[in-house]
Amino acid sequence: MNGEKYLTIPIETALHDLLREYGIDLNDLFIAMIDEGIDVYEELINRIDHVTNDIIQIIKNKPWKLVALTLFVLQAFYITNLSGLYKGYFLDPPRDNIMNGLKARFAGVLVLMHRLKFLI
Repeated sequence: MNGEKYLTIPIETALHDLLREYGIDLNDLFIAMIDEGIDVYEELINRIDHVTNDIIQIIKNKPWKLVALTLFVLQAFYITNLSGLYKGYFLDPPRDNIMNGLKARFAGVLVLMHRLKFLI
């Protein structure tokens, strides 16, 4: 990389920026998910690779808002965004730490949950 330095953006900052850009806040996001009838637990589990019964139980024991926010962040920033960039900045945590192809690593989901729990 010849000493090149790549700038990163924390996922919390990227999320805040995206929501601001759309003129919504977290409560608006949660209301929309409820109105759409999204089963956030099932949808998050469907996006994880190598799901076991233990993983299902761990996810189902997490608070609804945390699972909903993790699902949104995973979908918006990691699954549909193969570059791992947001507005030219590398996401932190990096996509490679969160994803295994098009599915999330369970360890990556836990990292996101740990970071996102402070926002709700």
